[in-house]
Amino acid sequence: MKRISFTAKIIILVFLAALILPLLAGCRKNFYISGASYGYYIWEEDSSIFVEWSADRKDSKFDGGISTDGKITEYKLKEWEEENDVIKVGEDKINFSATLDRQDYSDGFSFNVQDHTYLEFDLKMNDGYDLSRINVGGFLENPENNIFRIEKDYFSQLKMKHWYQRRPFSEFFSKLFSNKYFTFTYLFILGIIIIEILRVTVLTRRRRKIIWLAISYTTLILVEICIYFILKFLVR
Repeated sequence: MKRISFTAKIIILVFLAALILPLLAGCRKNFYISGASYGYYIWEEDSSIFVEWSADRKDSKFDGGISTDGKITEYKLKEWEEENDVIKVGEDKINFSATLDRQDYSDGFSFNVQDHTYLEFDLKMNDGYDLSRINVGGFLENPENNIFRIEKDYFSQLKMKHWYQRRPFSEFFSKLFSNKYFTFTYLFILGIIIIEILRVTVLTRRRRKIIWLAISYTTLILVEICIYFILKFLVR
């Protein structure tokens, strides 16, 4: 029975590692669920730039433009309805307008571009801007400006980032460190609870309980200090 339990733990750990390691290693392709996800999704795959959008089965309008200092060589449409969706492709610019509804809940296109240094995006939803709904790269980065640029090597640089610099890890660590007083107070209280549980269960049977208790609280303080400096390093 112990062997089965140990084997099950190993299988679970391997499964979790298989899920987490690709995320930490980095990916370029974007992931979203058509009809459930809501917003724009932009990524690069096999030298093509993909721009797709999805709505949660509600009437929505997506329109905007993409411009570049290079040359757009070819493009492909995805789930395009000619009667409702319009796209105009020039040598250095793409303009589009498309609608989604309960039956049609995702659209998009891909294109190739040569000899460029940047791509500039101006993307709207329902005639307005919502930067939290514009997701760039496999880690769903949000742009900072309504009209934003992606440099030629943006996706390559994104892949080279350390795992803790990628979203959502970077945002998580930044939020922890930006609210230091709450974070470290919470961790300290949690540590006290754990130590007190150990005191009335494990340490109560040990000699020199005071020494072990002092060691436990000293360890808690050292852990707090280590976490402080680790977070400070991660959010630089």
